[in-house]
Order: sequence, then structure tokens, then C-alpha cells
Amino acid sequence: MADIENLANSLTHDELLEVTKSSLCTLMSCEPLFSDLPQDIVLEEVLSQIAVEHGQAITVLISREEEPPLKVIIPQIATVRELKKAVARHFEFHQNRTGSKVKISWRYIWRTYDLNFDGIILDNDNSNIDDYGVSNKVVLTFKKRKRK
Repeated sequence: MADIENLANSLTHDELLEVTKSSLCTLMSCEPLFSDLPQDIVLEEVLSQIAVEHGQAITVLISREEEPPLKVIIPQIATVRELKKAVARHFEFHQNRTGSKVKISWRYIWRTYDLNFDGIILDNDNSNIDDYGVSNKVVLTFKKRKRK
């Protein structure tokens, strides 16, 4: 224990951060539950993954035209509004990881597009996703809204 304290006192802050980060990366890659998670994961993503394993949350894939699908984790009893917030949050994580600085106007996105599941448009923000038949591992797509 004294050796660890001496080592911690002799390292600079940046070196200690690097040692901690590499140790966490090693632990994350060895644990099968977390092996598919990114290396720069945040606490929110870890808690979401744990909720999925305990059956408290579901994974929904958001299909985009030319881009790879987004894997979004939401509570089982989420509303469409909570799903939309989770999509925006996940996309923010995705942009941070890819280094993209493009500003997305989610207000514009949700005014222009709806989420679509099996031909059913998720148009009522206050209804549960369960009402539309959305369950674990389903694929949702963006569909252009029709003008009224």
C-alpha cells in the first residue's frame, strides 16, 4: 500500500491520468459485458449498459441513410419525447468521439422528421413507445414529415 502511495506521489497529474485511463481500458476490454463499449465512455453510458443487462432498459437502433445506425439505450417505459432526447444525447456522444464540430438543431430535426417504426409514425411525444410496439433491438428510421 505504501508503494502505491509513493508511486502516486511521484507521478505528475497527467501521468496519473494516463495510468488510470489505460487501467480502465484494460478492465473494460477484459469484461465481456463492457467489451463492445467505446474506450472513452462516460458514466451515463455505463449505467445505461448495466440497466440493459438488468432488463430495465432496451436498445433501439436508429437507422440513417448513408451513415451507420445509432445504438440508443432507453428505459423500457420511455415516452417518445424521452426517446428523442436519448437520440440527441447519443448523437452528441457520437460527435464528440468523431471530433465533429457541426451544430445540430434538434428543434429543426423534429419539426422536419418523424421517427418511423414498421410503417408506424411515432408522432405523439407524450405516448409510451410501448404503445407503438417498440421493443428491444428494433430499428427506427427517420421519415420526412408531410405538410398539413
